[in-house]
Amino acid sequence: MSWLGDNPDEAAAAWDARLRGARTTDADHKAFQAWLQQDSEHQRAYDRLQSALRTLRAHADLPELSALRDEARNTVHASRRRRMAGALALAAGIAAIVTVGALPKQEAGLAVVAEQVDEQIYATRPHEWTRVTLADGSLVTLDGNTRMAVRLGEHRRDIRLVGGRALFKVAKDQGRPFVVKAGNRTITALGTLFDVRVTPRELRVTLAEGSVAVRPAAGGPRLPQQILKPSQQLVAVAGSATPLLRSVDIQNALAWAERQFFFEDEPLATAVEEINRNADLQIIVDPSVADLRINGMFRVSDETAFIEALKLTLPIEVRPDRQGRLIITRAGARVAAM
Repeated sequence: MSWLGDNPDEAAAAWDARLRGARTTDADHKAFQAWLQQDSEHQRAYDRLQSALRTLRAHADLPELSALRDEARNTVHASRRRRMAGALALAAGIAAIVTVGALPKQEAGLAVVAEQVDEQIYATRPHEWTRVTLADGSLVTLDGNTRMAVRLGEHRRDIRLVGGRALFKVAKDQGRPFVVKAGNRTITALGTLFDVRVTPRELRVTLAEGSVAVRPAAGGPRLPQQILKPSQQLVAVAGSATPLLRSVDIQNALAWAERQFFFEDEPLATAVEEINRNADLQIIVDPSVADLRINGMFRVSDETAFIEALKLTLPIEVRPDRQGRLIITRAGARVAAM
């Protein structure tokens, strides 16, 4: 591919930009894997870039980065190759700032530890949504307000979904199981498509293709593993000993990845958690209405339509509080000032 050039670092930046694009194809992912395997320096260059970009995301608010952000803006009208090289230089500069003393010593030490264990951190803020391609070729879609840690080893691929929601399209590798830890469960797959959502209230695992095994994590409840089949969903509610296994409509269950939410007999509190992860305006549910059920499909980030639907179908009232949030209470209930 002539657009890659001979410099591994520039090529890594070019691949990163291409794989983040909205028009990425399966052929692109296969070509990327072929490029990685072509030369060990390609993998090292891609890993260097991802490390620098993680540093950028983690420390984007540092005052020391303002000059580098100005430099990035100045590359907008440059040629495509120059923009890629500029992006790489920007990321490398940020990595240098963070590791050479711009951070407090404790934070700098933590950054070194993260590099030593080779764990990559991905995080989105509320209202953000992104797709990332891991070094093994797996594609992960991250919902808003989601945090994920990735460690790809020689014999195993370990993922920690700390909070939020992610859709995993796992690259097949029979010799390296793909293991996701979420809450007090682990989900193991070899090559498949599945969705995981973890909140303080519950864990949900939804299988679209292939097969996954869900078992308690170390220190979790002593329960047998459960093997999911396509169109099955496992729901483990906090405080409940036995998880629920049910059949679901996959298109509806994964609608969030297409920027829609489908709720079917969903507890109001659970639905609001989904909306809040993608909304500018935060909604608070009073415990008295948390278990009311909601049905319908809504566009992500359209909290106004969601609230209006609630008013029409549920015995609730919605009031703003002094912090600019919306408080949902039972109709007619007296509410103390917040």
